[in-house]
Amino acid sequence: MTSRKPMIFSLVALLLIALAGAGFIAAGDAWKKSEADAVGRNEIAANGNVQGELYTGDPRSEARIVQSEEERLVYVRTIASAARWRVDGLEGPYRLHTGATNTLVLPARTEPYTTADLLQLAPDTFKQVAASTFLLSENIVVLPGATLSLNGAEGVTVRMQSDEKAFVSIVALGGSLAMAGTPDADVSLTSWNGVGADTDTSDGRAYVRMVGGHAAFSHTTVSSLGFWSGNTGGLALTGTDTAGTFQDATAAPDPVAPAGARLLPEADLQSLADQADLDYSVVTAGIDNLTVRDNAFGLFITNARDVAIRDTEIRGSLVDGLVLHRSVTDATITGTTSSDNAVDGITVGRSSMRVQLQDVTARGNGRNGISLDGQPLADGPNAVGTAVVTYGSNRVVKSTISDNGRYGVEVSGGENLRLTGNTIRGNEVGVVVNYSAKGVNIIDNEIRDQDQQGIAVRDTGAVADIRRNRISGGDTGVYVRDASASITGNTMSSLAGHGVSLRGNVPDTRVTGNDVGGYGTTAIWDETSTGALVEENELLNWHPAPTVHSVLNSVFQPLTFIWLLLGGLLVATAFTRKRHLRVRTIRNPYEERVPLTALSRGIVRIDDVRGAR
Repeated sequence: MTSRKPMIFSLVALLLIALAGAGFIAAGDAWKKSEADAVGRNEIAANGNVQGELYTGDPRSEARIVQSEEERLVYVRTIASAARWRVDGLEGPYRLHTGATNTLVLPARTEPYTTADLLQLAPDTFKQVAASTFLLSENIVVLPGATLSLNGAEGVTVRMQSDEKAFVSIVALGGSLAMAGTPDADVSLTSWNGVGADTDTSDGRAYVRMVGGHAAFSHTTVSSLGFWSGNTGGLALTGTDTAGTFQDATAAPDPVAPAGARLLPEADLQSLADQADLDYSVVTAGIDNLTVRDNAFGLFITNARDVAIRDTEIRGSLVDGLVLHRSVTDATITGTTSSDNAVDGITVGRSSMRVQLQDVTARGNGRNGISLDGQPLADGPNAVGTAVVTYGSNRVVKSTISDNGRYGVEVSGGENLRLTGNTIRGNEVGVVVNYSAKGVNIIDNEIRDQDQQGIAVRDTGAVADIRRNRISGGDTGVYVRDASASITGNTMSSLAGHGVSLRGNVPDTRVTGNDVGGYGTTAIWDETSTGALVEENELLNWHPAPTVHSVLNSVFQPLTFIWLLLGGLLVATAFTRKRHLRVRTIRNPYEERVPLTALSRGIVRIDDVRGAR
């Protein structure tokens, strides 16, 4: 009876281990699925968009203020366009009544308007408060043919009123804006609430905007400007906009026009508004050594061409850093850093083409380092007749993209895109190609220490050429799901999951000539995919790591299970036999025998025996 108990206990123990192993396998599969589903997970905005740090302003009030600003600018443009033909004797700058603050209009003239001119034209609303420091408390609009120049060898600081009562703006409606400091003294524009920069966007905030015309910024600092939209986001270079009607529902009493500026009669304004020329042009810009801090949108550009930006720093934006929004063509951005912004560092939006980002840095942003979106503006007939075309020909070259909250670079649609010579590290995923992007070349990049994948190509229609990249760290080197990719000549090391992972239908996918090294489960995982060609890869540097999943799969094979069972029985039997032997050795085998010394006096000398005789 006692010999059967160890056998029963051994069988029960092995059965429990088998059940536990099955549980570990199921848990491992569930964890893998959860990990895959977590790709791209980030904070979600109210409209469902994946976002980094959510905007903290007031959506309702700020959206209304944006609309009011658009109406004000259309009103000013309407009056200015007709004033040349309908107002006799109108020469020089004039002032329009536009709600809580007036708008000083600077019409065309040969010489640029300077700070000295503003002191004469608006002594009550452009005041010098310290050496080279001025307080602006009314709006300024620069018309075509005019240039507002805020230059100064000793630096110029313009504080733009921005408080609970009102905020002001500087807008070039077809005119030019020039701000040029020196390496030792920047021109500086900032919001001002009376004691410091305005940090509350809920009631609007001062901003600078170009609508058409030309911008020239050098050694300039722009800080704490803008709210809610790209157009009013802080520093905006915009082209064509939509027309509207300015309704001044809260008009203040007519101000007295300061010397040098004429206040147009209200009757004349109404007649002029009926005959407006509202055609806007694209904007051009030359920007170098610009610093943008703590704006809503750092630098927002749309409907622009021939934009050159170099040696610029953008940081701390409440939304995106550098935004090339719509119809930006032939733009070159070099030596520029966009960091610590709430959402994306650099965004190239739909319908923007031939944009080159070279030697740029996108670091520590809340969502993506760089986002390239080349999807069509429409996918069929639409109300405004937008063409169904795909955009692209954009480049990211010799740049550093690191430590962003979601992706290093996201390529969403488009064609003929190139990422080469970049260093991409410390993101959730290094490069993501999706939304049917085609002709994406990812070549000669260093991609390391991503949380999940180095490169991910996913969704039907996406096509990428992935060559000669050095991919290290993270879970998977290259991940392809329901897409096509040519993965050749890459060097992969220190990966914890797979070198290459293929899932779903991956037609025309080739995985050849790669040197794959790491310590994960499988170097190239293609068991759940179809349509791929995998051959001639170097796998000598791949060392399968012992995981719970692999150990249990190895242990719980039929033959292995039998040997373990037999071994368990032998161990149990030996243990039982040894226990019984120990019980018997406790008994003295000689307890019934008496030694001779116990029955005699012991050892005596023979002389004593003879003497006794």
